[in-house]
Amino acid sequence: MGLHGDGPDVNRSARLALTFGVAFVVALPLGFIFAPDPTGVVPLLLTAGLAAVLGLPVYLGLSRAVGS
Repeated sequence: MGLHGDGPDVNRSARLALTFGVAFVVALPLGFIFAPDPTGVVPLLLTAGLAAVLGLPVYLGLSRAVGS
């Protein structure tokens, strides 16, 4: 029970965090499979890029479906 105007912003932030969190978890194994590096830096960068590529269309689709 927050203030009157914080509902849609909180929901949008939660959807954003959940979408990119799931995309990061999905992309994590792909980053280590396609960029084996003992330091772990390159797979992490690849994972972050893949999470953005996977998460952005999903987030935009969710925001369009919800109508916010």
